[in-house]
Amino acid sequence: MDRPVIYPVTLGNGGRDRATFLMFSKSDPVTVVFLMYYIRVGKRHILVDTGVQAPEATLTHHHPMTQAADQRPMAALARLGVKPEQIDTVINTHLHWDHCSNNDLFPNATVYAQRVELQYAIAPLPLHSWAYDAIEYGDGKPVLPPFLRARLTLIEGDLEVAPGVTILFTPGHTPGSQSVVVRGEKKTYVIAGDNVPLYDNLPGRHRPGFTPNGIHVDLEAYYRSFRRMEAIGGEIIPSHDKGVLDRERYE
Repeated sequence: MDRPVIYPVTLGNGGRDRATFLMFSKSDPVTVVFLMYYIRVGKRHILVDTGVQAPEATLTHHHPMTQAADQRPMAALARLGVKPEQIDTVINTHLHWDHCSNNDLFPNATVYAQRVELQYAIAPLPLHSWAYDAIEYGDGKPVLPPFLRARLTLIEGDLEVAPGVTILFTPGHTPGSQSVVVRGEKKTYVIAGDNVPLYDNLPGRHRPGFTPNGIHVDLEAYYRSFRRMEAIGGEIIPSHDKGVLDRERYE
């Protein structure tokens, strides 16, 4: 059986405050990358997250970002020899704008999200409205959120989507956050979504244990999810750390 291989794909970068992604850290400017992960296993073509739109489409509600021409989703995938119609599965780790904005570019894909995630994304608490591009902001201006631009297949809990590729329900950052366990040829990986945005969130990097993302909805659920990810025993891959790109692929 062919074992899955993970290819990190960058769609641009932007400036953030380290304290946003790392609870109780000092305020410090940091450059983060916007990523999606392409997984090839046998004849299957899988994406974990679909990333951001072009900068001009995000300036209204979000921080400035940069995106070179070769970082546009289709160009980035083309370098891997992948066409959009070949993608058969998309897994959104959650439905924040920077993880699902290109779902509609993949016409043949089944797009997986947790049912509870969609329920919250439709009507989040005001503090989280910007992250979902919620239908209505405080000024009453209607916005079509990116997660409504493509049909979602809703699940409840864990699900194996391909040989060696399993969705793991890991709420905390959002109510329906999910990670993706990938059992490669050499080792097992956990694509953690924004539960682990930076390598510094991992044990021993900032604190002895895991450090949560400053953006979260439920700390008790978050710590249970940390334990679930840790129990897998694999290498955890963050969602926004440029260090992920030090390797062309994970296998």
